[in-house]
Amino acid sequence: MNETLLWLLYLVSAAVAFFAVQKLGWRIVPSMLAGTVVTMVGWGLIFLLTAEDKRPAFWRLDLSMNASFALIFAGAGAATALAMKSSQSAD
Repeated sequence: MNETLLWLLYLVSAAVAFFAVQKLGWRIVPSMLAGTVVTMVGWGLIFLLTAEDKRPAFWRLDLSMNASFALIFAGAGAATALAMKSSQSAD
């Protein structure tokens, strides 16, 4: 269950970055950082609320690895939004 929540948080990271670029007009880097921060806060909450023996091995890995995944997903979301905005403005 917790691992599924973590992957959903990565998708939230992409959605936040996408929304920041598409609707708010942010640049890519700030939107990626915003998406990553949202995911890391969620990761921290779930980590703190889960007992040590209930955490899967994936959760015991470095915070930096989880932040990297969040940043990758946020980058994909931001890049997708930027590509969509660019194609709309070209029309």
